[in-house]
Amino acid sequence: MRCAWKQWQTHLLALGHTTTPGINMSVVVGRSLEKRYGDDLVFTGLDFAIGQGDRIGLVGPNGSGKSSLLRAIGGLDDYFDGQLTYSRELTIGYLAQEPPGTIRLPVLDFLRSAFRELEELGRQLENLTTELGTGVEGSRHEELLEGYARVQAAFETRGGYTMDSRLEETLANLRIPESSWQSPVSDLSGGQRTRLHLGHVLLEQPRLLLLDEPTNYLDETSLPWLIRTLKNWSGSVVVVSHSHAFLEQVPTRIWELDRHGLTQYKGNHAAYRQQRAARRERQAKEYAAQQAFVAKTEEFIRRNKAGVLARQARGRETRLARHLERHGVERVHADPALRFSFPSRVRSGDIVLRTYGLVVGYGFGKPILRVPDLELRRQARVAVVGPNGAGKSTLLRTLVGHLESVEGEFEMGASIRPGYFAQHHVRDDFSVLDPAQAPFDLIKDQMRLKDQDVRDHLGAFQLSGEDVFRPLGTLSGGQKSRLMFAHLALQDTNLLVLDEPLSHFDSHDALLTSLQGYGGTILVVSHDQRLVSNLATQVWHITPGQEGQLSTLEVFHGSWSAWRNKRANGRRRVLPDTTPVPRVQDVDTTAPNQSAKRQRVETERSLEREIDLLDQKMEAVLERLNAASAVGDGEAIRKLQKAHRFLQDESDGKWAALAELYEA
Repeated sequence: MRCAWKQWQTHLLALGHTTTPGINMSVVVGRSLEKRYGDDLVFTGLDFAIGQGDRIGLVGPNGSGKSSLLRAIGGLDDYFDGQLTYSRELTIGYLAQEPPGTIRLPVLDFLRSAFRELEELGRQLENLTTELGTGVEGSRHEELLEGYARVQAAFETRGGYTMDSRLEETLANLRIPESSWQSPVSDLSGGQRTRLHLGHVLLEQPRLLLLDEPTNYLDETSLPWLIRTLKNWSGSVVVVSHSHAFLEQVPTRIWELDRHGLTQYKGNHAAYRQQRAARRERQAKEYAAQQAFVAKTEEFIRRNKAGVLARQARGRETRLARHLERHGVERVHADPALRFSFPSRVRSGDIVLRTYGLVVGYGFGKPILRVPDLELRRQARVAVVGPNGAGKSTLLRTLVGHLESVEGEFEMGASIRPGYFAQHHVRDDFSVLDPAQAPFDLIKDQMRLKDQDVRDHLGAFQLSGEDVFRPLGTLSGGQKSRLMFAHLALQDTNLLVLDEPLSHFDSHDALLTSLQGYGGTILVVSHDQRLVSNLATQVWHITPGQEGQLSTLEVFHGSWSAWRNKRANGRRRVLPDTTPVPRVQDVDTTAPNQSAKRQRVETERSLEREIDLLDQKMEAVLERLNAASAVGDGEAIRKLQKAHRFLQDESDGKWAALAELYEA
């Protein structure tokens, strides 16, 4: 979303916001912000400034108010106390966790709508050029020349001459198939819609970007592209993400929302972890010293309250209370640990799933993926991997009965009890969760528990207070994930089908531990390499189809690291389906030897040098492109745009390789 300044100014002033020409180079300043949901406090006393060029990573537990803070800063939430002050001419772009699914514009038109203001400038240039060509003279000619120079400078500065190349680059990196470009946005999958809205807000080039979980649906190609884009962003960025790889590379500052307050740190996520650990250690020592002082003072008060020193005792009691109120140090609270398990008391048959000529997609007109005839055996842990849009989620939705197969069929084995974790929990058709239902009612109605048992169970997943009675549609993405896991944990399943379970979930270790201890079979789609590398005993790799062909699926029996090694050595092959499936404890978790580590470091440095060189070349091409644009040399502009796209593709390839090393 991007609004012209006057629209924003009217809206923000109506909400008790103010504007100023400049706030010590800050684009937004917040003072004493407080947010509540009913009687539940979300955050209070928040003071902050977003500087020009800041890249801020916003972190904190699920439900701590990260999305609420983004919406408050963006002027999208009226219900908070405090004051926000904005610099003049500020434009704001906002990406929601779950963008709207009702837009009927074709995909290409929706992306092009990001250039509305640029296209208007282009029309002004055309009109000025036409009038200049009529032979007008005198003061009018001078006036037209000045107007042309002014509009042309604005058009160039805002990227008017690179609109087409930026649109092509964005489409390529969003992994939206060309076959969908003329389809309505509402026809896309949830992940595709999120990526499309991300592309739209980036193409708008606002001065302040507010991004809520932009990395959730990005694959190994798209993520490096986003990282590079944000690192080169000329404006300011505030981004919520659970991706450590992303948070290591993009932010220059980290804001932590926890226990209703905001703590600010300089540097990336690694620096934040070090500073946070040091702060907590210091706070623990100060608290221990304070408690020793309190104990000593209280002992004096207790012994002398009724004696000759009673007046002194009362004075000390008053001073102690005042001191603790003004300068008291809080106890360091341990980070809440989430522990849960998925029961699997009913043993399934040895054969869990068989497919026969299966093709999956969206109706008979939209086949996406052809599945080989395969057999899935009990206790396998399958990682379903592949680029965005290749058909991973479609396959899972078909297997759990949410979509009909396009061709062929599949057969579930004996005594199968599936449990499904959807990529998007709340859907418009209510096929997963009803957005109007409350967590308390969902658990109570479906599991027939007593009221206190419902509260206790939800509390174990850190859902408590008013949150358990709020409509599901108002919960954060992390809270919805916790609710889905709370729901699954009450079911007696023997097949878990999980579609991006870590997208909004901050307790990665808890989920990994629970899945490693699960007695049934697992099918999981995830971009989190740590999860799949510690879990998978099989890899189903999906390769997108080319030029109208269907995507294809290959089955590899073995661990994630073994599959990666096969790919790296160019020896990818499908092993016979009769190969015994290793048990979860057989997963290869051997750490690389020192030689391999040295080799990886050398490769990383080499890739970083190559990327720097490509960036320098792209800057040189852009300088020549600006010069060609200034004189209106159309042929040179086309050639330089082509050269820039070529260098961009080279850089993206290097980034993808570097990202794989970072994630390994």
